[in-house]
Amino acid sequence: MFAWLARRRTEASAKAHDAAMAAARQAFDAGEFAKAREIWAELAQSGLARAESNLAGLYAEGLGVARDPVEAARLFRLAAEAGDAIAQQNLALLYYEGRGTDGDLALSATWYRRAAEAGLVDAANMLSWMHYEGVGVERDYGEAKRWAEAAAAKGSASAACRLGQIHHNAQGVLRNPAAAARWFEIAARAGDGEAQAMLGAAYHLGLGIEADQAQAHRWLSRAATQGNETARGFLVRVGERLTKAERARADALIAEGDQA
Repeated sequence: MFAWLARRRTEASAKAHDAAMAAARQAFDAGEFAKAREIWAELAQSGLARAESNLAGLYAEGLGVARDPVEAARLFRLAAEAGDAIAQQNLALLYYEGRGTDGDLALSATWYRRAAEAGLVDAANMLSWMHYEGVGVERDYGEAKRWAEAAAAKGSASAACRLGQIHHNAQGVLRNPAAAARWFEIAARAGDGEAQAMLGAAYHLGLGIEADQAQAHRWLSRAATQGNETARGFLVRVGERLTKAERARADALIAEGDQA
């Protein structure tokens, strides 16, 4: 999904531009997409990057105008080159998905980097994943870790889970089960199913954390409800070891929620 309609400004604007941008936003929020498009199109003609980016979003989503990924890419590129971070992130997505672009994954990574350097958490997480998997860039666990840390610091559960994997699998770092468990717990409490499975397995095996079958059952059950097959396999093994009291404790923890 595009995160294209940012509320914050990315450049100094004249008061007239501010008023027009506010009017366009009001129209958009009211579902008057054609009206919003008219205002943003006029502002885009004057070279206002935020207006170009918002107009691109309308073409990307087909709101108030026929869906046109090529035009969306053109407008996102104009805004991205002018320094609009949201446009940079969305242009990267279009390159990644091959919509309105030639699908150049190296360019996707380039624009994700620009947006990540501007502080966008989703861009940092995506750039981390691309380095982790070697998509559009050389596989580089150091860069994957660096950008995952940046994203995790801003609340990205996916990035925190990746950091857990990096420490668990000794990818560019010494194997550190305790660090892996800490990152998996952060991500698990934020609702990441993979992290919940890994944390449950860590509790079951006592890897980097004190063995606790009730906690293992708790997190594996949460992951299983999200369709994680690894968790389902471990649940069978944990179920064979659970006492009645441990199962009751696990059920109580599940009922209290992931932050309990």
